Amino acid sequence: MRLRPGSARALLRRGPATAAPAWPALGAAVPVALLRVAAGTVAGVLAWVAFPGAWSLAAVVALLVTVWPRPVAVVALVLVVAGVQALRPLAPVQPGFFAALAGVHLLHVLTALARVLPWRARLQLRVLARPLGRFAVVQAGAQAVAGALLVLLPGPGGGLAGAPVPVVGVLGAAVLLVLTLVLLRPLLVRPPR
Repeated sequence: MRLRPGSARALLRRGPATAAPAWPALGAAVPVALLRVAAGTVAGVLAWVAFPGAWSLAAVVALLVTVWPRPVAVVALVLVVAGVQALRPLAPVQPGFFAALAGVHLLHVLTALARVLPWRARLQLRVLARPLGRFAVVQAGAQAVAGALLVLLPGPGGGLAGAPVPVVGVLGAAVLLVLTLVLLRPLLVRPPR
């Protein structure tokens, strides 16, 4: 006896139909607003490092970047932090310099993500793995190059202490360019999937 596809016997033989889940299982997620607050916090800390004791300025900068994470605000803060760092004398061991280097880059990464995502959206934490991985790779190279330049190159008192800042900038940019070409070239020339 042949069963018709919609008959009761055909349904009993196949068993009950299982309903597909309405939503796929998602990993841990956070509100995008938290990403903006993190960017504002980094901006406030950078402003406070640039101008120690200026809590009101740091609070205004933090609020501005939290509410308006646009390139104009970020570039203005980066230029101010870079200008303040350029006016300070260089020393082989200078934690503020290395913190500012990492902070400016982290601010760029966080605001780049925050400005393209809706304010009320949720962000899966897995999405942050690639940008933060790139951040770690770039910072490892940048911190190593900056430390090597400050310690190894000649200057009064050892290292680049007292050397003009443009010399440090040009040398650092050249080394980072070579490092980028050597390390990232295989990633850039691999065939698309």
